Amino acid sequence: MDRKKFLMAALGRNVATTQSAGFSGLQPYTGDWTVNEVTHLLKRTMFGAKKADIDHFLSMTVNDAVEELINTVSTPSPPLRDYGLIEVEDTMYDDVGVPLGQTWVNDLNLTSPPEARPQINALRMAGLRKWWAGVILHQQRSIQEKMLLFWHHHYSVQQEEVGNSQMMYRHHNLLRTHVLGNVKTLAREVTIDPAMLLHLNGYLNSKLAPDENYAREFQELFTIGLGNDSHFTENDVIAAARVLTGWRIRNNPLESYIDTSAHDTGSKSFSSFYNSTTIGGGDAAQELTSLVNMIFATDEAARFICRKLYKWFVYYEIDAATETDVIQPLATLLKNNNYEIKPVLLALFKSQHFFDPLNQACYIKGPYDILAGTLREFNVNFPAYTDYAAGYPLFFSVYNNAAIMQQDLFQPPDVSGYAAYTQGPMHYELWVNSNSLPRRADFTDALVNDAVIDVRAFANLSATPADPDLFVDDMVGLLLRYPLSTASKTYVKRTFLLNNGTDNSVWTNAWNSNNTAVTDPALKNLFKFIMNLPEFHLC
Repeated sequence: MDRKKFLMAALGRNVATTQSAGFSGLQPYTGDWTVNEVTHLLKRTMFGAKKADIDHFLSMTVNDAVEELINTVSTPSPPLRDYGLIEVEDTMYDDVGVPLGQTWVNDLNLTSPPEARPQINALRMAGLRKWWAGVILHQQRSIQEKMLLFWHHHYSVQQEEVGNSQMMYRHHNLLRTHVLGNVKTLAREVTIDPAMLLHLNGYLNSKLAPDENYAREFQELFTIGLGNDSHFTENDVIAAARVLTGWRIRNNPLESYIDTSAHDTGSKSFSSFYNSTTIGGGDAAQELTSLVNMIFATDEAARFICRKLYKWFVYYEIDAATETDVIQPLATLLKNNNYEIKPVLLALFKSQHFFDPLNQACYIKGPYDILAGTLREFNVNFPAYTDYAAGYPLFFSVYNNAAIMQQDLFQPPDVSGYAAYTQGPMHYELWVNSNSLPRRADFTDALVNDAVIDVRAFANLSATPADPDLFVDDMVGLLLRYPLSTASKTYVKRTFLLNNGTDNSVWTNAWNSNNTAVTDPALKNLFKFIMNLPEFHLC
């Protein structure tokens, strides 16, 4: 189902002719700045919208709120060793290179006994996943973690293909370092990143046997795409592969380097799509820079990146009007700013288009929106992401549930990334199926049943918890992006707060007298019901 068409009908707009002048493009947003708009902005740029965060940004202007979200960036400390001795065929081994509770990211796992190294590597990889889940749960008021997941999807690298935890951390840290920086710089550095060299066979690319794998994916998936305006040729793929010959991986220290004997020093000629550019001269590093500059000099590269950003943050379909009024101006902005990404994000999130009601509540939550977002919105307390003893086991639960729900960190399904962001016509709808939907319900039910959520503390976020009508309004407003009808809210009130009756004083008296024997079961059932509604899965 196209949720935009559904919303058009719900808002009384004509599906065939709707293109409201005020919401057509990137004009600065000048409309209301209420809980609704703040929540929309936070749920798209972060994982969940906590009441405290909503209140924080509600006190600002739209401009200042977006500026803070885009410009707040931090550098988390690295993952730690969280495992003890390792048993291999009835023999116990220790990871002698890294003490318990210390980071392993700079240790090559060469001092440990060879028999234990595969298991140590696997344990470190597991720790990396727990750590990132913990960082997501403890995110600042910033777009950083959601933008990092975007780049993780965009430059899809699978740990099962790489098989090296240190390479995977360095790949992740590379993305994190450039998460809100220069798109061209990131593209160049990813190309010679050891994990990517290994993942897409770049380390095998030689002048005697050019390997076209990365050169093809670099253009098809990472920079140009396969749209109607993407006219690079098969010869362009071959020429790019020749440019990229000779890059190799050194294990000690772990780094990429150029084997000059394997690099093709001849001239590489490209098609008219790339202005018939010729790259050559023999210096592999300079040729790589020239290749990246050539590709990003095209208008299509800028449009391709902006389309992917749009699908990630706004909506999965881009119609002709959106292409003209949003994508093309953003692409021009990106190109004119030499591919610095912040100006594009600032323009998008400050725009009328972004806050158009048609672009609200039309996005199906991904696994981390459901998992981390729900935990954060209910103010569930977690140990610090640096607490390997108490925190990592809990972070594993989040990571593992997300993997079961189709978003496995460090293991996207293929080089295209996560299908929900790329695979039409269903896109986000792929997150919800007969397997994942019950798992979502099991997760949210367990939060209530196992008292992970403090239902009374969350209820107290309402300004008037003793008034059942206003209380339901507040709770629905905090947890749902698509509003419930008056009849639905009346049903919720009567079923869960009034014991299937109609007398509001039943709830008011129970709340005011602190009768937890009545209020706590009612709250638990209320929150489980809300989180099982279809509307809960929209953001």
